Amino acid sequence: MDTKLQDALKRANTEVEKSGITDVELKKIAFSKAVDFYLHNDAGPSVTKNHDHKTARQETPGDSFWGTLADAVDIEEKKLKDVYSLKGDQVSLAIRAIPGEAKADRQRNLGALILLAYNEGRGDEWVSSTLLAEAAKHSGVYDTSKFSGNLTSDWFRTIGAKKGLKYKLSGPGVNHAKSLLKGLTEYPQK
Repeated sequence: MDTKLQDALKRANTEVEKSGITDVELKKIAFSKAVDFYLHNDAGPSVTKNHDHKTARQETPGDSFWGTLADAVDIEEKKLKDVYSLKGDQVSLAIRAIPGEAKADRQRNLGALILLAYNEGRGDEWVSSTLLAEAAKHSGVYDTSKFSGNLTSDWFRTIGAKKGLKYKLSGPGVNHAKSLLKGLTEYPQK
């Protein structure tokens, strides 16, 4: 077997095990993404040069997520870290109270915020329903019987079915998620 492939497999396995993901399907997805990352990134974490200070620093995938998301939504990284949590490749919400009057509203808002982070921060156009369900479980708003039904809104687009179901934000969904995120960072939850 190619040593580059072996190295990518070992590193991906290590990262997935460190992430603490318990769901088998999520582990498979995370492992696949990690293998892709390590195969297409010859030097491991990229080294970027800081031209002002003439020093180099290690940039991890998490660093690029926060920077990319901050640039896309025009909000400081520090404020974004008050709203989002990044564990390995999995994005969840760090806030306790998700805006919305009813549980269905909170689920839609969670879906919009999570999809925005995956799309703008990681560049993932489509996100599996499993990743959204994990984020909802983490935030305490998951309802097995109604979750996917509550994500039927003009904010979301879907492809696939059942376990292969994937979501992305529509134009109005992106606008709503950005507005919601700005509100959460301007008036933090306590």
